[in-house]
Amino acid sequence: MMATRNLLALVAVLCAMLAPPSNAFVVNSAVSNKARTAPSSTAAFVFGKKAPKEDLSSIETRDMTREEMIELNKQNEEIMNMELSMMTGFSLVISLPILYLCWVAFFSE
Repeated sequence: MMATRNLLALVAVLCAMLAPPSNAFVVNSAVSNKARTAPSSTAAFVFGKKAPKEDLSSIETRDMTREEMIELNKQNEEIMNMELSMMTGFSLVISLPILYLCWVAFFSE
């Protein structure tokens, strides 16, 4: 029994001595990080290429006139009001089962 403990202790000491030290709680400095990493050309480097410049000269830009802005605001207001009414209707449709369950719970005998 004692020989087994001694052997186990000896194996544990040998493993501790031969195992490489851990860097789990050590912050590597920037100098050592730069020394380990070297720029390399890989197959994934094709994603680093710049896209060719797109010719946008065909697009004409100008400021909108007051009338155009008022017309655009009217269209946007109509769209927003329609969206608001649709969202309200949808929420009422979704809440119908809950309202029915409340009705049954309070007014059933």
